[in-house]
Amino acid sequence: MKFVVVIPTYNEKENIKRTINALQSSFKSILGHEMHILVTDANSPDKTADEVRDLIKQDSNIHLIVEKEKRGLGVAYSGAMNYAFDVIKADSVITFDADLSHDAKKIPEFVKAIEDGADFVCGTRYKKGGGIPPEWGIHRKLLSRIGNLYAKVLYLESGVTDFTSGYKGFTKKVYQKIRDKISVHGGYTFAISTNIEPIREGFSVSEIPYHFVDRVKGKSKMKSEYFFNAFLFVTKIRILDFFASRFGKVFVAGGVGAVLQLVTYGVVFHPVIEFSNVFNLAFDSFLFGVKIHPRFLLSQFLAIEVGVASSYLANNYWAFSDKKRSGFKLFTGFFKNNTIIAGAILIQLVIGQSLAFLFGSGILRNYVYQVVGILVGLFWNFHFYKKVIWKSK
Repeated sequence: MKFVVVIPTYNEKENIKRTINALQSSFKSILGHEMHILVTDANSPDKTADEVRDLIKQDSNIHLIVEKEKRGLGVAYSGAMNYAFDVIKADSVITFDADLSHDAKKIPEFVKAIEDGADFVCGTRYKKGGGIPPEWGIHRKLLSRIGNLYAKVLYLESGVTDFTSGYKGFTKKVYQKIRDKISVHGGYTFAISTNIEPIREGFSVSEIPYHFVDRVKGKSKMKSEYFFNAFLFVTKIRILDFFASRFGKVFVAGGVGAVLQLVTYGVVFHPVIEFSNVFNLAFDSFLFGVKIHPRFLLSQFLAIEVGVASSYLANNYWAFSDKKRSGFKLFTGFFKNNTIIAGAILIQLVIGQSLAFLFGSGILRNYVYQVVGILVGLFWNFHFYKKVIWKSK
């Protein structure tokens, strides 16, 4: 396979030669693969590009792209990756920092992981064998750890331990799939997006622990606003993932039903049943020695049925559209739906009556009781929707 190590630079003349030499040294232990280095320079005033040109005269596996002006990390990486895959014909790329904050000795492990079948390889500082510089100030440590922990909690199922790492490698098929999604981002957000998008697309992931080393020469280009933008990005993406998921759609469909349940309760059933004499029911009664509220019970039940019918249709035509029922099956499915989620209906009724018994009945309190019941019943409904009503064929 052909691997290209991509290095973005801006005013890295003091570091680039040392970095390239370290990479060339690590390549010596890699057998059976073609290793290349691609430097993408943002027209550095310190003439970093000239330093690279001198090295190219010595080694043909070094390549250089020079941008007309500095346009940010995202643009630099996107252009370099396009060049690596389209011009150099790489099978995989590995991203690497010009200041040697990434450990060049780990490159063979990245290559081996991809060789063994990993689509995406992420360097991690937060796993046994990895680490961050002890000299980092408390501010930077907190930003790094809290930012990473936040992303980790949101993507707990991925198993990835370092979402903010810039040391990573991925195959051509991964890049082709995520290219358009990551190219719109810049700075720190770009780095995180290239870690999250392969996970969202379901590619296999492997992690390589490494010790992050602070730059010896030059000035760090990390800005505090990058972290804030990254927080917004991760939050937005996770919200989109939630509402695109089956559970998210069931949640929305349930929300539609819940809104209609609460509206019809307040506009129709509460005034007609609880505030009039249309139904000859007592306001309070006792069942097995327990005080209940028959009028509230009936109006809540009818409102629930309106919500159930609404959410059933929303689930059928949207959340479970790939298993959509139609014709007579849609009709029978509604009764099957009522039978299956009778537990959720009972949960709502029991919660409503129990809370009314404890705290009393009233229009505002009854609304609160119903909302509590709806939220508890949601998880019951989702389980049986998947397992029974719209089960896999």
